[in-house]
Amino acid sequence: MNLLAKIRIYGALLLSLIIFNSCEEKGDFGLSSDDVEPIEFNSENISLSTGIVWLDSINSANLSRIFVGEHSGSDFGDMTAKGYIGLDLNENSHPVLTADDILDSVKINFGINFLYDTSAVNRALNLRAYKIGEAFPSDRYITRSELIQSNELIASGDVQIDNFDSVYSIDAELSWAQEIFDGIRDDNATFDTQTAFDAFFPGFVLRHEGSSENIFGINTGANFEVVFYYSVPLTDGSGNIANRTITMTGVAQPSFHHFTSDRSATNFAFVQETSVEYNQVSQLVVQSGIGLVTKLDLSDLERFANVNDGAIVNLAEMTIGPIGELPAGVSPPTTLLLLITDDRNTVISDGGALRAIQEDGVNIISQNFPLQLRYNETDRTYTASITSYVRAYLNDVFRRNDVFIYPANMNLSTNGFTLELDNLEIKIFFSQLR
Repeated sequence: MNLLAKIRIYGALLLSLIIFNSCEEKGDFGLSSDDVEPIEFNSENISLSTGIVWLDSINSANLSRIFVGEHSGSDFGDMTAKGYIGLDLNENSHPVLTADDILDSVKINFGINFLYDTSAVNRALNLRAYKIGEAFPSDRYITRSELIQSNELIASGDVQIDNFDSVYSIDAELSWAQEIFDGIRDDNATFDTQTAFDAFFPGFVLRHEGSSENIFGINTGANFEVVFYYSVPLTDGSGNIANRTITMTGVAQPSFHHFTSDRSATNFAFVQETSVEYNQVSQLVVQSGIGLVTKLDLSDLERFANVNDGAIVNLAEMTIGPIGELPAGVSPPTTLLLLITDDRNTVISDGGALRAIQEDGVNIISQNFPLQLRYNETDRTYTASITSYVRAYLNDVFRRNDVFIYPANMNLSTNGFTLELDNLEIKIFFSQLR
């Protein structure tokens, strides 16, 4: 058979497949021969039972940011955040100081990598850094974790957040800094090891104490630093001085944020306990940071499978939205996941990954490729194909009925959205022999 003939045959087969799979509305398709049964194309919406769950524990430890700030009046409630971060003594880099060396000033330098409200207003950060009033071990911390804050104010300053590329600074109290500077110069044992230093200074409590209504994300690790600026007399007899620095950072030190939301003046005031499904609701909600998720019951897929035995699923699509309108400058999560849960109303970990419905075309029991519903700001909806999952369900290969609508950035954001009950849909396009 020559190449042209092969191309014609394969082209005819491809055209047949395109015609077969492109019919989405109900109708018959078949050849005129009596020995070929017609194929009927249908579509059907799956009934979804819904509820709201407040997840028990959202990790906030040792992330790329810690939250500080306050924001009131959102549909999710009045939000408050404060951050905790330890300080690396960096003892191996300490210089040899003499009695003639003079401490000039100390600054806390940091970057901002998140704003809840990105509009031009509410960008004034009035940052206050207090000393933590108890031990700060490297441990697991969640958004409801909290440490004692002492009355000792270590640093304060007011900055206007222009962008995420800038480094911002506030001044530290010289009395606190002088004690550390003198201790390094005098070879005080407190400043010889990290353990001894932690007992002296466990770390900072960072708070926003101002009128701006916003939640700010502060960089952690090497991007959070305390810099001691000091001067050293030159030994050439000129009487001039050289400027030097000692730098301590948040590298390898614990950090976390405490984040709360007062929902008493919202439609979700009844959500008071964690890991409880509230299913008598008039509106749905999803919010990162605090752990509010919408729970779906997909068991109507079983009815669909029983009624449409032998159906071939051509496409199954999930649509969430339009979501409730948000103020200018405030965005919803960009991506949602469908995490598998059960009657315990918790996320399920499997080898360090959260169990989730997987994207089309991969192993249905894999945990490496979770399905992603991406936000379209034009129509305010999230959509994705869940065809592989529905096919596996109908073939009784893999069935899980309980899932959470879960923000992909749950730990690193405070954004969310509300949703009306009827703005949630799974639509199946299928074909079967009539």
